[in-house]
Amino acid sequence: MQIRYVRTVVGWWNVYPAGSDDQFVNLNPEEFAELLPQVSRRAFAGCAEIGVTAARELFGEEVWTA
Repeated sequence: MQIRYVRTVVGWWNVYPAGSDDQFVNLNPEEFAELLPQVSRRAFAGCAEIGVTAARELFGEEVWTA
């Protein structure tokens, strides 16, 4: 599943399913690094792909897709 992420002013991360502005989760820096270890700590926004299992853990059973 494709996601996009944006760092907040306080350094946490909002993670959205691609194509959605309504559904998101807010992750602290440690949780985000565990989910996407390949993303630089200096990044402020981007997109990535995660597995369906990880998406369900983040967003719940009803994952909206684009």
